Amino acid sequence: MEEIIKAFSVNVDMAIEARDLVRGAANQEIPGVEEQVEKMEQVKITTITIKDESGAQKMGRPIGTYVTIESPPLKINDPYVKDEIIQAMEKTMPLLIGTTLAPDATVLLVGLGNWRATPDALGPKFIEYSPITRHYHHYAPEALVEGMRPCCGIAPGVLGITGLETFEVIKGIVEKVQPALLIVVDSLAAQNVERIGTSIQMCNTGIQPGAGIGNERQTLNQEGLGIPVIAIGCPTIVNASVIAGQAIKKFCEDSGAIYNEVTSVSSIKDVLSFFGGSLAVTPKEVDDIIENTSRIIAMGVAKSIFPGIEREQLELYAT
Repeated sequence: MEEIIKAFSVNVDMAIEARDLVRGAANQEIPGVEEQVEKMEQVKITTITIKDESGAQKMGRPIGTYVTIESPPLKINDPYVKDEIIQAMEKTMPLLIGTTLAPDATVLLVGLGNWRATPDALGPKFIEYSPITRHYHHYAPEALVEGMRPCCGIAPGVLGITGLETFEVIKGIVEKVQPALLIVVDSLAAQNVERIGTSIQMCNTGIQPGAGIGNERQTLNQEGLGIPVIAIGCPTIVNASVIAGQAIKKFCEDSGAIYNEVTSVSSIKDVLSFFGGSLAVTPKEVDDIIENTSRIIAMGVAKSIFPGIEREQLELYAT
């Protein structure tokens, strides 16, 4: 699989998949990287902490904390599972935020992605279902539930629609609004079809818009924006080369044929040459996955930045 990822320049969005690639078949621990696993009834929480430059180089991502919440029933609209995932997000978000936010500190929510393309619409949908309160603080404070902080949100779209780089848009808003925290939500690319709609990744290292499909833009992180950035995402696509590689390998294992990775990569390149070697695949039920996951992430974030506020009250302030 590592050869396919290199040959097709496939981006590995999820830290948990990057860890598996680095460990390889030997499943050895990675120096400079710590891992903790916690299991709930329907949810598995894996926290990967990259502690130094050695671990960062091996993992191919910045020093920081990466939390993956896995639940196969996530893609099914099960209220019980939904509640447990929201609880898991509420429990782990403080670990990423690090410091206690002042009650009057503003939080900026950003939903990345293209609202015209369903697999890429997770971010805009997240904004749609998130409680937005900053304007109430200015114009109608009496309409707020006690304890609600200022929260604002934007779905900036993509360069092909707006002609604006996402970083430029967010940087301008940060300079004007001066939030204490930025939370960014985006669709991710997975290296395993089983992760589509079943995993949520959260990290405190920022995010590079468009990286999952090879359209890399300037990274949204604390270094560039001057405030802490938490990135949250859910896999909605898988590169076709990865699926083809997995299928060829499984066929060889099941039939007793000899697997040759070089030949496999060459064959996949021939088939995908019409698409320039790049083809992203998403399931037909992706609209349901986006709808369900965006609601879960929105409420998980809301419960984290509005502690003590009931869900029914938070839903009243959704856009």
